[in-house]
Amino acid sequence: MPTRVVLRIDFDKERYIGHGRIRLLELIDEHGSIAKAAAAMEMSYKRAWYLIDEFNSTFSEPIIARQHGGKGGGSAELTPFGRELVRQYRAMEAKALKVFEKPLAFMETRVARPRRGRRLQ
Repeated sequence: MPTRVVLRIDFDKERYIGHGRIRLLELIDEHGSIAKAAAAMEMSYKRAWYLIDEFNSTFSEPIIARQHGGKGGGSAELTPFGRELVRQYRAMEAKALKVFEKPLAFMETRVARPRRGRRLQ
């Protein structure tokens, strides 16, 4: 796995944006479904639903527009605000990576190989 910078923005003690939540939004946008996005992240639907509900209440505008089930089940999509939020987060992440490019390169050249039989996560 390549070295990466993970960005987390804390608005207060309980509300934040992080890599996992943004990835969940991207997958909802890709699949059009909270259930399919949750499955792609190996997360329970209940957990994904909770995160989306929490995330939606963080902002004054909704991030996800949901259409409740029917014959083919429900669907979900990002609102224009939700898409812009993802875009802005990814842009900030890319800028951070650029800013830290040289220090990361310095560190990467000195990262030891994992010992045999020991997995790092």
